[in-house]
Amino acid sequence: MIELKTNPDYLTRLASDTIEAGRDQTGADINAAAHDIKNLRDYAEGLERSTHQMSGEIQSIRTQRDEAAAALLAIIRPELQKMIEQELETAIDDLKDRMSDLDDRLERLEDPADIIRDEVRDMVRDGEIVVSVDLA
Repeated sequence: MIELKTNPDYLTRLASDTIEAGRDQTGADINAAAHDIKNLRDYAEGLERSTHQMSGEIQSIRTQRDEAAAALLAIIRPELQKMIEQELETAIDDLKDRMSDLDDRLERLEDPADIIRDEVRDMVRDGEIVVSVDLA
């Protein structure tokens, strides 16, 4: 909270004394300043209360968000695990098929160099091998 150096009640009494001394305009100005200080103090206190309340609400929302994220992950995790396992099984099956194909080709006594070239071409085409050339 803002610490006020000036007491608005003292200013109000000072304004009254100044008006009684015949300086009406000066007294009115001091009285207006006292009211302004009171209004600003009240406004600052209201802002401080609002800030504390909003801080609490933000913390509550963060907690709810974290709990919701954890709950969502708990719901999604089993499905994600299934999807990953299926993709891995598919990739392993594909590799087994390719190995079997290579074994069949080797059993037929084809030229190993041709087999290797064909396999490398397939790997490049499928994006398993990426070739970059630096022309420096």
